[in-house]
This record gives sequence, structure tokens and C-alpha cells, in this order.
Amino acid sequence: MSQITCNVASIEKLNAFLYRIFLAPTSVVSFKAGQYVSVIMGEGDKRHFSIANTPSSDLIELHIGATEDNKYAMQVVEKMQSGEPLEVEIANGAAYLRESSTRPIILMAGGTGFSYVKSILEQIVESELKNPVYLYWGVKEYSHFYFEEQAINWSTEHHNIHFHPVVELPEAFWQGKKGYVHQAVLDEFNDLSEFDIYIVGRFEMAKIAREDFIKQGALIDNIYGDAFAFI
Repeated sequence: MSQITCNVASIEKLNAFLYRIFLAPTSVVSFKAGQYVSVIMGEGDKRHFSIANTPSSDLIELHIGATEDNKYAMQVVEKMQSGEPLEVEIANGAAYLRESSTRPIILMAGGTGFSYVKSILEQIVESELKNPVYLYWGVKEYSHFYFEEQAINWSTEHHNIHFHPVVELPEAFWQGKKGYVHQAVLDEFNDLSEFDIYIVGRFEMAKIAREDFIKQGALIDNIYGDAFAFI
């Protein structure tokens, strides 16, 4: 973990609540796929966001869901929009991709947690890892799949990557998986003992998912999620 200064390279609003932001570090950075940055807002005030790109990238990509009701994230976006340099800590988190593992992988993300699995998936592709990968991305409603095309492309271009979108409150036209994203995993695999499982999302979701996955055979040492450091 190191503290660096970053300039804001670009800010793009992807939908009503989601910002895609690229930061340009002013010095060389090093991190692992699946780690996060902590934006330093003041003394004792650090805001955490997953890095959405691979360590080989020159920029740091963030996906920040922010509304006026969500001051934690909105204040960070407003600070970035000011154009002033940012101080951030990089290479935080222990839920990074275990590249040496040959076990099949389940990536489970809720909402904007997709940024976390995007970094891991891009690293898997870049490193040409052959592990079977099962991506489960759950959202409240279909319109929240802000990177669905990219996820579909991974699954069509790489035989070992499988994409399973899950909508909690689906519209009438939706023909895919419905309900809670972790339940979709449980419905698909009777025995989770052979998997490396990466979880990102709301703390309560991560807690319930870990408990239910262990009941279905998952090994606690092979379940990764930075939420578990806080719950």
C-alpha cells in the first residue's frame, strides 16, 4: 500500500447514478487485480472504491455509483469534478486474484461491484489463464447492467468464461435468471468445494452469501471478499 497523487483524466456519466472515472497517477503504481483505492478526503476520512482495470494499465479506472442521497460517494465525485489533484492510497485489499490457483473460479458481483470483477476478468484474459470462470452479476433492474455488452463479449470470445446475469426485480421481457445473485450460484452448483469464490457487493449480501456457500461445501479459505474485513 502506498500513497500517491493522481490527476483526474476523465469523468463519464454512464447512467443516472454511475460515473466512470479515470485517474492518472503522477508516479509509478503497483497493485494486483481485485484490489481497491482509498480516496483521502481528510484526516481519518478515506473512501474505498474498487479498481476496474488491470495492473498493466497506465490509468486507474473507477466505477462510482453516486446520488445526492449517497454523500459517501457523491462528495468524492464532486471533489474529482473540481479538477484538483487527489491523494489516494493504492493496492489496498486482500481479495485479489490468485493467479497461481488452477481451481475453477466463481466471480459474484452485485451492482457497481462489477468494477471489481472487471479487473479480475481482464487480468485472467491478459494472463491467458485457463481456469473455468463463472461470472454472476446481479442487479436490481435490467437497466443497471451498464457493461453487459463487455461481459457478453468475454463469454463469447473465451471458451472458459461463462456469464450469468441475474435481475432481482425483472421486467416482463426478461428471460434470464431472476432473484438474488447468490441464490443463482447455489442453484447452479450443488458442491462448491472445488471453487475459488470472489464476492463483492453490499456487506449484508456478502455475509449471507459466504454463510450459504459454506453450507454448500465452499471452503472458507477459498472465499475472497474485502467486505469480510468489516463484518
